[in-house]
Amino acid sequence: MGTIDAVTIIVAVLLAGLGLVVGFGRTLKFFTKGIFGIILSVFVCVTFGGMIQGIPAVADWLSGLNASLGDAWGFLETIHFATVIFYIVLFVAVQILRILIVKFIVSIFSIDVLPMRIINRVLGMVLMVAAVLLLTLLVFALIRAFGGDISASLDGSFLGTLYHNNPVRFS
Repeated sequence: MGTIDAVTIIVAVLLAGLGLVVGFGRTLKFFTKGIFGIILSVFVCVTFGGMIQGIPAVADWLSGLNASLGDAWGFLETIHFATVIFYIVLFVAVQILRILIVKFIVSIFSIDVLPMRIINRVLGMVLMVAAVLLLTLLVFALIRAFGGDISASLDGSFLGTLYHNNPVRFS
């Protein structure tokens, strides 16, 4: 076991301890509000927006709206303004849905009975480590997307395995 693996284990244990102290509800709130919430909402919009646009009724509505906007002002059809409006509305809907779901889940996990406190703490540990692991995968994907290669310094370690088998790809 190398130095990188030892540091990874220490950081994971510290994050698990922090998740134990903070609990699931507060950890979930932290990772879904502010910049993390915006990134999460953009990710959901990018992931599911194309699928929603593929629904025949939505596709017909967007093409019709693009055509009518193009009749009013030609450049609006060129920039597909209806699609821009679609993604703005989708982003706002995802933001509202995210806020409501997080408030609901946090209220469930803030019930002050012993079994729920135990579940809250254990899930807080898991969520904290998993969220930081996912952020690490995102950083690795960004490094790879911008032409960086850190595989030589990570070879033979757990992080090296994550780097080489990263499921997040920006291509």
